Amino acid sequence: MRSIKCTLIGLGMLLLQVSVSAQSITQTIRGNIVDKDIKTPLVGATIAITTTEVPLGAFSDSDGYFKIEKVPVGRHNIQITYLGYEPVIMNSILITSGKELVLNIEMLESAEQLAEVVITAESQLDKTKPLNEFATVSARTFSVEETSRYAFSAFDPARMAQNYAGVSLGSSDDLGNEIVIRGNSPTGVLWRLEGIQIPNPNHFGTMGSSGGGISMLSSSTLTNSDFYTGAFPAEFGNALSGVFDLNMRNGNNENREYSFMLGALGIELATEGPFAKSSKASYLVNYRYSTLAALGAIGLSPIGDVLPAYQDLSFKINVPTEKAGTFALFGLGGTNNAKFHPESDSLLWDTSDDKWGFVEYQTMGTIGLSHSILLSENSYLRTVAIGSYESNSEEDYFLDTENNYEKVLDERDEAQNINYRISSTYNLKFNANHSLRTGAILNYQSFRFLFDLREEGQTNLSRLFDNSGNTNFLQAFANWKYRMNPEWTFHAGVHASLMTLNNKYSIEPRAAAQWRMKPNQTLSFSAGLHSRMEHLAIYLFEGNIGEDHPIYPKTNLGLTKAAHLVLGYDLVFSPELRLKTELYYQYLYDVPVENDIESTKSILNATDIWDVIGISEASTAGTGQNIGIDVTLEKFFANQYYFLITGALYDSKFTPLNGKSYSTRFNGNYQINLVGGKEFSVGKKGNKTLGLNGKFALSGGNRMTPIDLESSMEKGYTVVFTDRAFEDRAGVYGRLDIGVSYRINAPRMTHTIMIDVQNVTNRANVFTKYYNGESNQIETWTQTGLFPNFNYRIEF
Repeated sequence: MRSIKCTLIGLGMLLLQVSVSAQSITQTIRGNIVDKDIKTPLVGATIAITTTEVPLGAFSDSDGYFKIEKVPVGRHNIQITYLGYEPVIMNSILITSGKELVLNIEMLESAEQLAEVVITAESQLDKTKPLNEFATVSARTFSVEETSRYAFSAFDPARMAQNYAGVSLGSSDDLGNEIVIRGNSPTGVLWRLEGIQIPNPNHFGTMGSSGGGISMLSSSTLTNSDFYTGAFPAEFGNALSGVFDLNMRNGNNENREYSFMLGALGIELATEGPFAKSSKASYLVNYRYSTLAALGAIGLSPIGDVLPAYQDLSFKINVPTEKAGTFALFGLGGTNNAKFHPESDSLLWDTSDDKWGFVEYQTMGTIGLSHSILLSENSYLRTVAIGSYESNSEEDYFLDTENNYEKVLDERDEAQNINYRISSTYNLKFNANHSLRTGAILNYQSFRFLFDLREEGQTNLSRLFDNSGNTNFLQAFANWKYRMNPEWTFHAGVHASLMTLNNKYSIEPRAAAQWRMKPNQTLSFSAGLHSRMEHLAIYLFEGNIGEDHPIYPKTNLGLTKAAHLVLGYDLVFSPELRLKTELYYQYLYDVPVENDIESTKSILNATDIWDVIGISEASTAGTGQNIGIDVTLEKFFANQYYFLITGALYDSKFTPLNGKSYSTRFNGNYQINLVGGKEFSVGKKGNKTLGLNGKFALSGGNRMTPIDLESSMEKGYTVVFTDRAFEDRAGVYGRLDIGVSYRINAPRMTHTIMIDVQNVTNRANVFTKYYNGESNQIETWTQTGLFPNFNYRIEF
């Protein structure tokens, strides 16, 4: 009896302890504060949390570091002030019990030196502006939280960006994350990580594409980053339509933390922490494995006969030193494959195409080393070196019904790319009004392509192509910023590129101005020239497709070029509500097109190298233009809700060798996004949060070239009217996505459950049309219908 009483008393004390802990769950906020231009630490900055019942705050120490302990979990506003600098106000920052919040704050020196800046509603951190202080238009920063908050963004920066004005889904299926920016081909998007270009960081992407099915990037390793849709600053080259400038965060250098996530798409593990208590060096590692592959290994395949499998790894090791600067080793890589094997019984086939199967593989790996060092009180140098490898291969085969369903290879291809890059950027701050950024980028790249094809009547493959080659691509830039006063800011710069393969080059002047007409209104303008080196395979590919279709090397091609002009207007209604409007014009020239007056093939309609690699001869006589307006009305997350309303009207045209103007493949003409969500605090202790999110997307859809039914019936496969390029539309594209999340803050541990449903109405959006040889009719291929995604994450 006594033992029972002791047990009950002990259990009661445990429950009381848990109850008390739940009522007072807190977390630590810490970080460092530096000058935005030259990254020197700011000593004595004031950090205050303005939303707690008891005032909490701290001052930055001699190295710019600060720490605030025992902060209640939930969302808080944080205010940072420093004499002579513009204040930073961060609203609705999420504090959870499972992970410390580590902030890296950059403050901008006031143009009016020695004047104490007065904090106003308009002086808070502007999320529509980028981290890069040299950008004025067509750019914004995004947080890691946004990659999970928007319905079915799936922790993917590219899917998240599809909610922004002027950005729409590419030509891939709904399950792809390829994006079209202002009518441009998705191939014009540049991916950067830690300040340097990287290969396409997506699983199930094709060679030369910028998207895929699933991102290799993990929200566990990323921090706030920038996204650009045009008129980039001078430091950005080798891009025509957009830039993802991604940053990896440093691991926690004081405490070890872990996270585990189980979802419909992947199983993910992450760990971070210090190497030693006496060191500020830290590590951060994230590994993910395909859930579908794990289920397939035990004989379960929930999506049918096609089994996609993937895994990826990302990491960063950060090592600050006292005198030699800061070193960081980082990496990102992944492998994936997809297989389909047809039924070995022709009675189960609906059409003759059902005898075909395939196996495809993709590998991407990149590893880099960065070094940042202060050279003086007003300058610093950052150098990044990186090596990357990517390969794509595919085998197509059929089952021979006349030979006991034996597997017969029909074609096989393999493409490999190797890149070595090094960039060095020097930043000099003359004073609060003048700053300079200059640098150079060196890139060595090599390429090899193999293609084997089975000739009619043969059982073995014959090699048609075996191409390889290499080149150097050199870039240099300089960018000057002049803040004349708090109302006017000017930028001037130049970017230069040289391709040593044929010594083709481009000199690109760029300029921008920003006028703060009133405290809540800003007018911005940017203009400049831009260029892009196409995939090396396009320049070097040669061989024969049949006797009458030779493919010649295209080393005569130079860099594809474009002129950008953007006029932007920003109106601040309140600290949380902004209206942003941009008018833009883009003229593309020196565009590679097929050197045939009867052809309408242009690289502006390509999504990867396969769309243009079969061109016999090419010319740079092609042109194109994109003109339009982007409008954004955004209510930032505050008071437990947010919304984002974006719209775009645009026209995208291209001109091939015949001089006629056609709509591009991506000329949808309009796009509308309605995005929003709300959080609810639930439970008596206030440590649980329910989130509801939704998104509705509507656009004109991509275009298609009409099918010539008579010629298709005659030849037995799809034949199009080549002189009527992209006259038809795939139809209006509409999709409704919803998301529900539930977060529980327990002592030193956070649980999050997320359910997202893409295309909840199961709308059958048209993907493309094709000729069906079995029915002798033109049929429609629709996109993915309703698709659910589930994730459970625990952080501790």
